[in-house]
Amino acid sequence: MHIQKLVIFGFGQHEDITIALKDGINVFFGLNEAGKTTIQQFLLSVLFGFPLRNQGLLRYEPKGGGRHGGQVHMVHPEFGKVVIERVKGKSAGDVTVYFEDGTRGEEDALKKVLYRYDRVSFESIFSFSIHQLQNFDKMTEEELSRTLLASGTTGVEAITKLEQRATKEMNSLFKKSGKIPEMNVKIEEIRALEQSLKEARMKIDQYEPAILRITEVDQQLEILKTKENQLQKRNEQLAKYRQAKPLLEQQIQLEGKISAIEQQSFPAEGIRRYETLKDRVQELHIQIEQLQQAILQVKQKMNDTSSFNRFKEMDELLSKETEWHHWNLRKQQLTNELEQSKLDMQQQARLLGIKTENHFKQVMEMNVSLQKEEYFQQVMHRLQQAEETIRFDMQSSERSQIENEEVDRKLSQLKSSSPSEADRQQVGKLNYLIRQMAELKARQQIETEPITKKTNTHFLVSTLILLASIIGAISFSNWGIAIGGILLAAVVFVLLKNMNQPPVEKQSNDYGVEIVKLEQQLSMTEQLAERLRLYNDRLLQLTEQHQDRLQMTMKIEENLLASNLKREEAKQTLNEFLKLNGFDGLIQTQLFPELFKRIRQIQEMHQLISRKSQELQTIGDQIHERLLRIEDVTSKSLSIETAYSHLRDVSTSHKENQKEHGNAQIKQKEWVTQMNEKQQLFEAMSNEILVLWSEAQVNNESAFYEADNAFREKQSVQHNLLAINAQLDSIGKIDLANEVEQNLLLSAEQLDMELTNLLENRNELYEEKASLKQQTSSMLSDESYGQSLQQFEQKKAELAELAHKWSVNKAITEAINQTMYDLKEKRLPFVLNQAQQFFNHLTNGRYDSLEVNEDGIFEAVNPQGIRFRIAELSQATKEQAYISLRFALAESLVNSIPLPVVMDDPFVHFDRFRVKQMVQLMTDLEINHQFLYFTCHEDMTTIWPHAHVIDVAALQKERSVPFI
Repeated sequence: MHIQKLVIFGFGQHEDITIALKDGINVFFGLNEAGKTTIQQFLLSVLFGFPLRNQGLLRYEPKGGGRHGGQVHMVHPEFGKVVIERVKGKSAGDVTVYFEDGTRGEEDALKKVLYRYDRVSFESIFSFSIHQLQNFDKMTEEELSRTLLASGTTGVEAITKLEQRATKEMNSLFKKSGKIPEMNVKIEEIRALEQSLKEARMKIDQYEPAILRITEVDQQLEILKTKENQLQKRNEQLAKYRQAKPLLEQQIQLEGKISAIEQQSFPAEGIRRYETLKDRVQELHIQIEQLQQAILQVKQKMNDTSSFNRFKEMDELLSKETEWHHWNLRKQQLTNELEQSKLDMQQQARLLGIKTENHFKQVMEMNVSLQKEEYFQQVMHRLQQAEETIRFDMQSSERSQIENEEVDRKLSQLKSSSPSEADRQQVGKLNYLIRQMAELKARQQIETEPITKKTNTHFLVSTLILLASIIGAISFSNWGIAIGGILLAAVVFVLLKNMNQPPVEKQSNDYGVEIVKLEQQLSMTEQLAERLRLYNDRLLQLTEQHQDRLQMTMKIEENLLASNLKREEAKQTLNEFLKLNGFDGLIQTQLFPELFKRIRQIQEMHQLISRKSQELQTIGDQIHERLLRIEDVTSKSLSIETAYSHLRDVSTSHKENQKEHGNAQIKQKEWVTQMNEKQQLFEAMSNEILVLWSEAQVNNESAFYEADNAFREKQSVQHNLLAINAQLDSIGKIDLANEVEQNLLLSAEQLDMELTNLLENRNELYEEKASLKQQTSSMLSDESYGQSLQQFEQKKAELAELAHKWSVNKAITEAINQTMYDLKEKRLPFVLNQAQQFFNHLTNGRYDSLEVNEDGIFEAVNPQGIRFRIAELSQATKEQAYISLRFALAESLVNSIPLPVVMDDPFVHFDRFRVKQMVQLMTDLEINHQFLYFTCHEDMTTIWPHAHVIDVAALQKERSVPFI
């Protein structure tokens, strides 16, 4: 199964994005914050559901709103092309699965497509990141082994958690000497219930004495009730007296105050009417004074005459106000433009390094024509070509140096293993040994063959010697052996031919032992000869390579020297031009076009500043001439900003004075009429105030206010007296009113004491009666004994149920231990066998195998058989073991569960060689697996020759979402 593409509707910072994937290795590259993790979480969320809010994981809801979710397009080995779509809905999102035949499904169909795997199972096998590997250096040996075991046996982590949970539940149920576990608590409760059952049996014997005591208590309560009624009646009379006593005293005091106040009457709302009239009289007095002052001012203005001789000149100047404002606006605009132009020119000068006035003049006179720029562009082009050639030659020289060092190293290694002088001398005896072997075999054959008058032995022996010499010459590439063999064959042929006449009797010798010894010696010598031949060939080859590399290095150095000469000539040309125009030092070649551009800008700015300065001087002269005329007309020294404003005010003032002279007489008549009316109204209101004083029988303002206070106090006292009388009527008649005050106080204290004692006795009797009734009723209806007995049996049943739970958890832990044993003995060896091959490849044969000892600790075994515990390995080697087990587990499931492998930059601790080994391993595995590799390192995008690279930062540039 492999994923064809990802379609993101809205997920975190990504929106409306389609990502096409390929079989094999897919590399997602992006710098930090580019959104790589968002894409990884999008894949997991669409396949397995959005995280719940209580899980502590991000849901990556889109920042800009819109649909939350997307699609995963894949090719399934069973269902063909499948599209999984998940959008925001219920807690984990609403999922829809589109099949190739047009049918659709939901969660159940998705589980079939994903082989019933959930997110935890997927991440424990097919997904791992750098964060899982970074914690290796902090783990103990047992934790490391457990982590590796979990990576090599799918499901072991969940089984371990189940074992821990079952053990925890067992400890929470029962401990041998514990007090908190539930079974221990139940045992203590059963013991307490046994004691309460004994006490309940003792209470049953106390019923009859309690019934007799209840009758006596009822009789005493009747007597106390009669005495209490008498005391309550006496207490009510005393309470009425205590309540009425303050009211009677207030009644006497209020009647005395009423008789002491002499004020009998006062005008209705007198104070309000008086203050209203008083305010109105004061207001009329002020208005009359204001009218008198206004009439006086109008008379003075009518007598004042002004000169209007300059009105005509003022109007003329006011008609040219638009021109004046245009001048000022243009002046300000030119000033701002000049300041900005000077600042720009200074900025450009600083960029070019112009510090003195002479240097500035040189730049102004500098020739920056297009022909000049084109000439220097050609010079810069030659300089760039020379520098590029130098960089290439330097790189070639470095590579050649490395290759030379490698050839020298190989040559020194070869010479260190050269054959010894004794071996060379032994090889020199090869021809002699061959001839000796041939002679012995020939003699043995001649002496052992039957004697005939004429044989062909000389032909056979000569032929054998000739063939042996030719084979030796070909084997050792030495034709001297062939020549020696031919001569030997000729000699043997002549000798044997002469000896061909057999005698009548001939004695035979046994050459077998000598032949065997000679064959062994000849075999060892041939092996030495072969080694010497291989050594000479390899030495010749490395010597030729060394000579070729030396010639190549000399050629590169010659090219480098020529390129340096060209670069220095171009630099000298550019440097002379810069020094001629006041610039020190050679600048970068790519900045020369910018230099010409900046100088042209400065020259243009300087010309523009000159033109605008002349225009500014002309406008300033016009403004100054106009200002002198305005000051002459207004007879006042003015500024440019306030000149026309003051001139307009003066003109407006003169015009208003003319209008006021015409309206002054009309207003004077109106004000005189108003003043007469207000004086009449003032006199009428003053008379009304005198009438109010007479009604209150006073002749001034303070006496009027005192009379009002006295009359109000009298009315308040009368109102209070009526309220007290009404309260006394509500209390009613009091029988104790004629008794002496002292006797009443003593009677009240005694009554309170008797009532208190009576209530205490009654409450004690009631409590005793209630206790006795409760005791007797509880004895009659008390089912505590039965309930205790029932509770006792219930606790025993609960204890039995807890014991059953404890036994179940015990059985679970035993089953888990057996399962772990089976996983280690059956499942793990299969994965370890594959992981060992991967681990050996990743470590380049540094370790042969990866094993689990009897204590469950992982160990790495090197070729010498030395074992290293996993905690003794380096961080990178631990990670290689972990990744090897992960890949081995995925490889073991490739036929049954072919899910893609998701990796988040797990190679950061690997050196360059180990990364290459990992790349080679993944390249071998991409035939059966699809890899999704997320990284922020740019060099990882080119390390796989055929990988599909996705630039995450460029995804937002192309936004397109297909719909089904």
